Amino acid sequence: MASVVAAAVVAAKMNLQHQIKRRLSGHRFFESDAPIVVAVSGGVDSMVLMDVMQHLTDPGRLIIAHVNHELRAQSREEEAFLTNYCQKHGLKLVISHWPINRHPQTGIEAAARTMRYRFFAQTIHRFKAEFLLTAHHANDQAETMLMKMVRGGQLTALSGIDDARPFAGATLLRPLLAIPKADLYEYARTYQLTWFEDVTNQDLTLTRNRFRNLIVPAMIRENPRFLEHMTSWHEQLSDLLVFSQDSLNRLLDQITKGEQLKLSKYCTYPKTWRHLIMQQWLENQAVFDLTRSQIMQIDQVLNDTKKPQQVIALPKGHCLIKEYNVCWLKNAAKKVDNSQKKIAAVVELGQWHEISDELTFGIFDENQLPKDALVLAAFNLPVSSLPLKLRGWQKDDCLRLKNGGHQKVRRVLINAKVPMSKRMDQLVLTTAKGTVLWVVGYKFAWLDGSDSAYQDQKHQVIAVAQRKC
Repeated sequence: MASVVAAAVVAAKMNLQHQIKRRLSGHRFFESDAPIVVAVSGGVDSMVLMDVMQHLTDPGRLIIAHVNHELRAQSREEEAFLTNYCQKHGLKLVISHWPINRHPQTGIEAAARTMRYRFFAQTIHRFKAEFLLTAHHANDQAETMLMKMVRGGQLTALSGIDDARPFAGATLLRPLLAIPKADLYEYARTYQLTWFEDVTNQDLTLTRNRFRNLIVPAMIRENPRFLEHMTSWHEQLSDLLVFSQDSLNRLLDQITKGEQLKLSKYCTYPKTWRHLIMQQWLENQAVFDLTRSQIMQIDQVLNDTKKPQQVIALPKGHCLIKEYNVCWLKNAAKKVDNSQKKIAAVVELGQWHEISDELTFGIFDENQLPKDALVLAAFNLPVSSLPLKLRGWQKDDCLRLKNGGHQKVRRVLINAKVPMSKRMDQLVLTTAKGTVLWVVGYKFAWLDGSDSAYQDQKHQVIAVAQRKC
């Protein structure tokens, strides 16, 4: 009878090791002899992972990384045990402390996680490791998926914890992710492993602990295969998301040019496709966590032909620029300060002024035009209107029209279909008193010099000329 029990125990151990080995093999884990960082807290899950890894690979490759958060008295006992354990088994141990005086007043869980992973990254770089192993298991996965389901958000979040992902130039792997915690306890008891229970895991004021101690156990009582089903859903959803992202990126290759999305092609797809395409395009540029409602609003703006130019504010300082048949992302935080463009610069008579590669203009007395000048317009101006000035256009700037009316500079730019990004840099030529004479490069005002205010003043004919190429 004893031999039968012993055989069953060995079989159980081999089964657990086989599951872990199978998960690691998919990442070319055993084809390398580079160091492996194993994150060990002292809990049953990490102690099992450390034990199994000593059987599956050369223990000389293992770097045991432990963080003492100094949150409880038991932390010192855990650190002392791991120090002795690693000395006994010939394992390299690296320990980092998180002193109490560095603990924040709020958000301590998030801060502790940030500190841990920063330490893991440093350890990876120090030892030139290729892999980081953490001991997340099936219960952790179920807790995470249920918490994300309750909080709401994007469908992608419901897949839970990734089995593998790039991290600090290495690969982070979670080989226990499909194994229930009950199996880890059974393994640890069978092989008489020592582990430590974190008493803070019983604190029901923390959201995860309520899922861990109340909700997930209730689900398992309702259906003993609950964890198995959650693992299966995670795998199915992960596969579907990979397929979806690959397919969407192939579509994006066809409708993007550089950083721009070509709206003439984007708008031809069905609405449901467009929503997915837009979400993927934004995520590819690190704009995450937009709600479905926000995606739908963006799509509506991009399909509105009555408003060919729009700016859509997005989270974290991003904005989406729509200009006729294209759109692109811009970080509003990097917007140029245009306050200096409000300052008018005097335009000297008789000199050329380079505005762009295509436009060099000058202001000349009618009788002193250079030979290479191409006259664009001429104004009979009172001397009090001089000197002329060049500045960035302002909200209330208007051009006088021949019929006596006025047209806003903004409307001139819209009619000329000037992209919104270029409108910010648009210049106007004005009199000394601020009357707009020219929306540079686009339209001139009409002035006949007949205003009563000008009748008794001395006038001068000023020509606005472009330099011939």
